[in-house]
Amino acid sequence: MKSTKYLILFILASVLAISSCKKDEATLSKRELLTARSWQLLSIKENGVTDVLDECDKDNILTFISDGTYTFDPNVIKCDLVNVIESGTWSLSSDEKFLILDDGGLMTIIELTKTKLVILEVGNVNSYEMTLIAI
Repeated sequence: MKSTKYLILFILASVLAISSCKKDEATLSKRELLTARSWQLLSIKENGVTDVLDECDKDNILTFISDGTYTFDPNVIKCDLVNVIESGTWSLSSDEKFLILDDGGLMTIIELTKTKLVILEVGNVNSYEMTLIAI
């Protein structure tokens, strides 16, 4: 009988914990989700085909700061000797569906959670879907 009580309490606690996590994520704006953590590249699809990432791309870190600036850090493994930390400005469209970078880059936000960011950049010839994970 005691084990049944503990099982019921465990299930109830689990349900409450899961539902409270979902509510927290749902109440955060996209700006808050973007700036909560730094992001590391996980994968890229070019025109729908998954590219194989070079080791030097896998450790790149992108950080969005709440003041509307960002930094891109090539980190330890650099693709080129001249790779340096870059910075710029970013913003969200009024409907929060697009990420706008200072260089004129416009990216559609496909998915944004506390742990995952998927953005799509469409150029004149190619499209790039980038998946990043929070670190």
